[in-house]
Amino acid sequence: MPTTKTAEKEMRVANRRQKRNQSILSGTKTLVTKAEVTIAGGNLEVAQKDVKAAVRSLDKEAERGKVHPNNAARRKSRLLKKLNIAAKSAKTEKK
Repeated sequence: MPTTKTAEKEMRVANRRQKRNQSILSGTKTLVTKAEVTIAGGNLEVAQKDVKAAVRSLDKEAERGKVHPNNAARRKSRLLKKLNIAAKSAKTEKK
């Protein structure tokens, strides 16, 4: 437990920041999951919009320091890789 007034205040501030960051991270995670589900569903037009929103959110988090930049890049890469594989398989099915 904190022993000084400044330590107590810093603990309160840290808790506020943690709650704020948690909601932001949760929103991004939801966007990524939604994009993955639409990719699996096969609707590529909607999937592209969802992927774009998820990538935008990951970029924002990395820029603001909520997530490590390499973590954001890795997650974006995996998401785009899934989208490209789905697009490629859809293209071969049409032939």
